[in-house]
Amino acid sequence: MLALLLTALMLTLVACNSGNTTGTPANSTPLSQSTQVLKFPNVGTEDVATLDPAQGPDENSAQAISMLYSGLVRMDANLQVIPDQATWQLSDDRKTYTFKLNPDVQFSDGSPVTVQSYIYSWTRALLPSTASPIASTFEGPIVGSEEVAQGKTKVLSGLKAIDDHTLRVTLKVPAPYFLSMLTNPLFAPLNQQVVEKYGEKSWAQKALGEGIGTGPFIVHEWQHNVKMDLEPNKYYYGKKTHLSRVEMFFVNDVSTAFKAYRAGQYSFIWKISPQDQITAHGIQGFRSQSRLQTDMLFFDNTQPPFDRLEVRQAFAYALDKEKLTTNVLKNAALPADTIIPPGMPGYQPDYKGLAYDPAKAKALFQSVYPDVHQVPPITFSYPNAQVSPLEAQALQNMWQTTLGVQVKLRSVEVTAYNDETAKKLIQFGFTQWSADFPDPYNWLYVNLLSTADNNNGQWKNAEFDQTVQEAETRTGSERIALYNKAEQIAITDVGWLPLDHLSLAAVIPPWLHGVTLNANGLYFGDWSDVSISQH
Repeated sequence: MLALLLTALMLTLVACNSGNTTGTPANSTPLSQSTQVLKFPNVGTEDVATLDPAQGPDENSAQAISMLYSGLVRMDANLQVIPDQATWQLSDDRKTYTFKLNPDVQFSDGSPVTVQSYIYSWTRALLPSTASPIASTFEGPIVGSEEVAQGKTKVLSGLKAIDDHTLRVTLKVPAPYFLSMLTNPLFAPLNQQVVEKYGEKSWAQKALGEGIGTGPFIVHEWQHNVKMDLEPNKYYYGKKTHLSRVEMFFVNDVSTAFKAYRAGQYSFIWKISPQDQITAHGIQGFRSQSRLQTDMLFFDNTQPPFDRLEVRQAFAYALDKEKLTTNVLKNAALPADTIIPPGMPGYQPDYKGLAYDPAKAKALFQSVYPDVHQVPPITFSYPNAQVSPLEAQALQNMWQTTLGVQVKLRSVEVTAYNDETAKKLIQFGFTQWSADFPDPYNWLYVNLLSTADNNNGQWKNAEFDQTVQEAETRTGSERIALYNKAEQIAITDVGWLPLDHLSLAAVIPPWLHGVTLNANGLYFGDWSDVSISQH
């Protein structure tokens, strides 16, 4: 039943795209293999922050990581799980998965991938020495994960090698999202020899041309803060790409990237700003796709003034999201009343959250700070590739007009910003969350549980914790109802302040094939259909 529901929901999200997206059409002339060079703008970053899947890569780093690694399963364009390196069987109690690995899979240096490659990689991600910000949460359903994460053992008891190509995974409780979760690159096999050769802290930076993963590409050259060149992996077990090379250019400013595309510097463009979309609409190949994504604000709950619920709620009630999405975002986004976006299981279309109410905002704020001069200094920090100065200023004006409080704006480059949020250094900040897989666990449990590594505001609510943990012992509609309750707790207590559900806009010209958008962003499949024709 859940699979049917997800299929229906995901199909409604896939945009109608113009142009071919599944391969080189018969009536076009493909370029020769040597000239099949994709100029890929990695928009919104100055560099790839990490090539280690265990480090919870941001969206920009994930673009490179998805080309270098692959795993047991992957998602198709409609976010349905399909086999990749393995097929599987599920036990009757839905707690044991048995995966049968393709024996032909090799790392990109030709060394074999076995069940031990997976056991090593999943265990390594959990070890305290790896300091993964996501492993303990993503691997949480696996038996024995907590003991490894706490440093009590280096043996992940929920994994068992039946033979070199048969892996048994035992879960604590049935987890309907488990297969979807395995599409995260955290679960991709790493080449243990390469990691040990270069060392835990530096292998991902030094392993150019080495067999670090099993994906369709390898890194040929990495000019930090400029570009990364990727070439086909000759040992790739799947269908081979038509491309001879991918030149991935790092471009932090979205408007600069759009101008560069129009000047012919890139093969396509994505992450087009709301302001530039007015022009982009008239370009052949323009498309827009609603995403399983929510833009949100978070507060450091451990320090004044945001340790007080009334202040957090005041900031929420002071936001006119309709005005923001219409006047600033040019209707390229929907106002967000909820954390979980439309199209996701658990979405609550009738829940209005903390709707715009300037009178209530002012009353709540003054109940804590009747003298505005007593308010501690407030700085709103935001990643400059995700929030425009215009949007930041609009938010600032709403808070200052309604609450009478001065809010300092601080723009930060996205890689540095992500580092600061991980270290819990942000007083008041912005975050984007896109679904790794279509389940409320990936939104609420992963990010807002009091012990979650991604809980950047250090928000704690005992009732919320109890509710999501109880949800993971239930199934079906009962489970979703508990997540609905948990989300309302998080919104009312302002663990996260949902802002908008942003669409993704791109221009993919008709001579570029096999590239499209889906509800998770750019979609290349296994890269075997990506090609360039004469133009």
